[in-house]
Amino acid sequence: MKKVLVWTAVMLLVSGAAFAQTTGNLLLQGTVPGILEITVTAEDGADNLDLLTAVDNLAVATVVERSNKRAGYTVTLSSANASGSQAYFAGSAGNTDTLDYTISYGGEPVTLSSGTALISDISTKTSASGDAKTLAISYDGTGVFLAEDTYQDTLTLDIAAK
Repeated sequence: MKKVLVWTAVMLLVSGAAFAQTTGNLLLQGTVPGILEITVTAEDGADNLDLLTAVDNLAVATVVERSNKRAGYTVTLSSANASGSQAYFAGSAGNTDTLDYTISYGGEPVTLSSGTALISDISTKTSASGDAKTLAISYDGTGVFLAEDTYQDTLTLDIAAK
């Protein structure tokens, strides 16, 4: 009886090898997370502008757009002060003096509408290091007699996937 059990066990092991598959599959897979980043680096002096002079196309920041979204992305710019088409520096509460300025992004003029503008509309991904663009402003404070104060505006850049 023992010999029969041993013989049966050996036959089962041998017959299993006889029925082995001739092809095998191995799934290799990895995931790449989405990247959608914008980095704004202010130029020296961007927070200490001489508003009594005239400047033309003064670089105030370098912006790096970085995305691996296949369909691309958009970047919008908004001015905290502008509610229409004109960006401006505003003083503190109670001071009604303002100084208008214009904006360029990547060498192109920015046109605000309700204080906001679409400044990048890209239909593909960027390079691994991103796409660097210069944000510049122009203003003429020589013909305006501003009251003593600190004048400012805040520009916000938002990146969104398409």
